[in-house]
Amino acid sequence: MTGWSAMAGTHEFVVPDDTHAHQLADALASHGFAYVTGRKSRRGGWVVTAVDDGPYPADATGHRMIEAVGRAAAVIARQHGGYAEGGSRCDVSQLQIIRGPDAPIVCTNPGARPPTPTIVVVAPPPATALALTPDHAEDKPIDLSGLDEVPWPELGHAHGDAEDIPGLLRALADPFGDWDQTLAELFGDDLLHQGTCYSATAPALPFLSRMIASGALPARQRLDLCVWLLYAADRWADGLLADADRAAVEGRPPQPQAWTLDVHLAVDELVPALLTRWETEPPAVRFALACLAALFPHHGRQIGDRITSMAQGFDGTEPGAYLRLAEALVHTRDDEALAVATDIVAWEESHDPDWLNAADLVVGVRAGHVLAEGALRPLSNTE
Repeated sequence: MTGWSAMAGTHEFVVPDDTHAHQLADALASHGFAYVTGRKSRRGGWVVTAVDDGPYPADATGHRMIEAVGRAAAVIARQHGGYAEGGSRCDVSQLQIIRGPDAPIVCTNPGARPPTPTIVVVAPPPATALALTPDHAEDKPIDLSGLDEVPWPELGHAHGDAEDIPGLLRALADPFGDWDQTLAELFGDDLLHQGTCYSATAPALPFLSRMIASGALPARQRLDLCVWLLYAADRWADGLLADADRAAVEGRPPQPQAWTLDVHLAVDELVPALLTRWETEPPAVRFALACLAALFPHHGRQIGDRITSMAQGFDGTEPGAYLRLAEALVHTRDDEALAVATDIVAWEESHDPDWLNAADLVVGVRAGHVLAEGALRPLSNTE
């Protein structure tokens, strides 16, 4: 966004055929979009694109405004058998480019602009550093027994079969090795590449739990592993939320992405042992454990009172807000969780409000995703 004078963009919707495309294009033009096109999709169906001339401020408020206009357009799309499928953002000077070449369907409404709701964007509460001390790491071996019994060559990751995973896990178990590079290769490149799960992802996670529970790694490394477990567990909810609009139009429940349920269930099995470390971990790792507990409240209730106490200690701060959300989720207080999550998504440059409006998904999934995605903000501020 740097250097943009003002923002414009597009909203795209998928409909089943050209009849629906004509109807939706007409409806979006009538709603106030000055230029709407429809064309056949290579993946089946038709794509209807509403060009949103704006202009919107090139800042967080502007993004929220154009997103709100897109949500209103998505309601119209659902009335015509369509669902949202992304869009684009650009400087207003690029409007002619994003209009693109002529399409089979073109509807215009010169000079019109769709209704723009009033958006209130608030700054997050003060960021407070989460301590990584005291740290009680011990110099002792980590039990990786059973690692070679997993049929890794029969499993896959982002770049092929997973026969290299045992070596990477062993390298990760060395606290004095090239930690950052190994962790990035293992998860960022292989097992959770761009948020995608693979058949080898779930089988690798128990070994992370053992590394954390061993107490042999320093607190910074234990925290890194907890964050990856949190991110992995949330891929299931992320997929459900991404499919929610399409599922609503097609009259079916939202479906997760491949392997994400296996990964979610794998983390579920690991959480009880991890939570037993609460008393020995420093605040930064406790914060990550609180977030994990919130995604699995049937386990998390065992530390519910500790999460409450920690939330009170960070009251009025950014970590405190996420801890209050974790507390509400652990105790399955849906109304409170939804209220806290709603406050959080109003923060400047924070979360997508659509997460809380997704159809046919329980509050725990929607608000839990806000927590899991947002936890990275406070955890980036440790000392």
